[in-house]
Amino acid sequence: MTSLLAVMLAVFAAFTLYIAAQSAKSGDSPAAFVDAGQNLPGWTYIFAGSGALLASVGPYDYLRLLSVYGFQANQLALSLILVALVMALFQKRLWLAARMTGSRSLGEVLGAHYQSTSIRIYVLVVLLLFAVPFAATLLGSAGELLAQASGGALSRAAAISALAAFLFLASALGGWRATIYIIAVLSTVILALLIFSASFAGLVFDGLSVFHKGFSVREGILGSVLPGVIQFSSGIGREVPAGGLWTTTAVLSFALAAAGAALSPSFAFLGLTMKSRAGFAFSQVWIVSGLAAGALLLLGPIVAGEMNAADNFTPLVARFAAYDQLVAACVTVMLLVMLLVAVAFFAASGASVATIELLDRYVVPDLTPRGERLAARVSLAIIYAAIVLLAAFLPALATVLSTLALPLSAQLFAAYLGLCWLRWMSRSAVLVGLAFGILFVVFTEPPGLIVFDGLFVQLPWGRWPLTIHSAAWGLAINVGASLLVAIFTRQDAEREHRNVLHGSFQRDHRIAFGGRAARSAKWSLTLLWVFLALGPGAILGNSFFAHPVFTEADIALGVPSLWVWQAFFWIIGVLLVWWLAYRSRLSTVEGTFRPHELRHLLQVPGTRRQLRWIALLVTRLTARQNRTTQPARRLR
Repeated sequence: MTSLLAVMLAVFAAFTLYIAAQSAKSGDSPAAFVDAGQNLPGWTYIFAGSGALLASVGPYDYLRLLSVYGFQANQLALSLILVALVMALFQKRLWLAARMTGSRSLGEVLGAHYQSTSIRIYVLVVLLLFAVPFAATLLGSAGELLAQASGGALSRAAAISALAAFLFLASALGGWRATIYIIAVLSTVILALLIFSASFAGLVFDGLSVFHKGFSVREGILGSVLPGVIQFSSGIGREVPAGGLWTTTAVLSFALAAAGAALSPSFAFLGLTMKSRAGFAFSQVWIVSGLAAGALLLLGPIVAGEMNAADNFTPLVARFAAYDQLVAACVTVMLLVMLLVAVAFFAASGASVATIELLDRYVVPDLTPRGERLAARVSLAIIYAAIVLLAAFLPALATVLSTLALPLSAQLFAAYLGLCWLRWMSRSAVLVGLAFGILFVVFTEPPGLIVFDGLFVQLPWGRWPLTIHSAAWGLAINVGASLLVAIFTRQDAEREHRNVLHGSFQRDHRIAFGGRAARSAKWSLTLLWVFLALGPGAILGNSFFAHPVFTEADIALGVPSLWVWQAFFWIIGVLLVWWLAYRSRLSTVEGTFRPHELRHLLQVPGTRRQLRWIALLVTRLTARQNRTTQPARRLR
């Protein structure tokens, strides 16, 4: 299999480098290297955006969880419906706000709207968490998988370095446009190989038997039912939840963390670089909530059922290899690409946004287009060097820090609400909410627990106490504090500034929610779906179709009742997203606007300026360089 895998990877590498080279020669100006000139076609959002979002949520880890926890983990596939709802709620208005103000990144949009540098810094921190430790964890998994598949011919560190070098070369050659094109192609490859792998397992290995025989889960884990609404456990690391981790509360709180991928600065940057918003609704309805969620829900169990409750993919690859080496190589490529898509996306977006938000604003203001391209390539090299260092030599540190990325990104929810919908959400409200949300996230995730245990005393809880994800702990206090402070700061001094943008939304980009009754019905049905599909109501799925409450008869379905419940609410969820995205016009194209018509809003938080200590450092370096080059000129 090693030679077949090497050939397939070489073909993929050659193809992606060809795309990068063609993008580099496409005639784009050097300024388009960083953000593709904000001119990416809509189809790239449909394919690359959906693929990057799915890779962020983690199909690789999803298959592992399925093999360990069975159908209770399959409930997590419905998280993509909630992610699509969050995308529909914010993506179009974020794009409009950026176009009308002339912003190039999420930090610029939020910083200008709230007149806050602190929010910009927070967005940059979240961006770097995704770009370095989060990407390093994924690259480490890819390197380990490739090292195992090579049969020892490659070490883990060598595999990580080779993969990182390839990804860096493709991004550095073609820039942001090439990276998105490559991700679009690889996302399509993932879907095709997942369908192929599931079909092969179903036909050759009788993989469909997992639906009536169940998973071979470990002792003590309930593989075909949710283990409860909530468990009063001390959290991971302190106590093992009885029956399994994925209670309905754990599933709902994980879905909130998954929504952090849609709120992340990287995904927002992708949306802002689109030429138009034409692909938003199609991606949210038919790709993310429809195709991606359906593929995980229906095909994931077939593939994961061959892993035999293992926490790694060695049994899966070995099972396929025993029958056909080519099929095993295809499965390995699928697993690798699942990881590499997210690494390429977060590293490239991190370099581009860091160039815009940090280098071009504070370090070297007024960069020329060629200088900005050089700065982006240097940033990309630094990010990949940090990723390789963490992935190859400090994997534990990367894993610990990466746990903060999604939950901290989810804490931007209140800021998005204020930007897109609630004009009375003030800067003070957002900052207070972020402060409390960060505390609750950090101290229910490994970084805070490790630091506190090492310096002070051992905390009485572990990770995700009460089987509630840290994102939900943070969001609960974050949104509550934000709304409370907003009540007392509704008429703050910056209200008039925020009214300008919201006035444009209200005047030119109205949403077709209907009257008060229709609006209430839509949001009530959305909350009802969340309650039954992801929340406490999902516990009914354990027996609803096998032992209906309205009859005393037992129904022999041949499949777990929980899986039927999941499939049913997946279909309802797709219809719900369609209703909001299309019928309510949350994501469809309507209204007109003039680009940069509100550009004056960007000038309020401060124009581009070089920090004093950076200016002094640049001056000294320039003077020193001039002194060293003068003798050489005299010799000439």
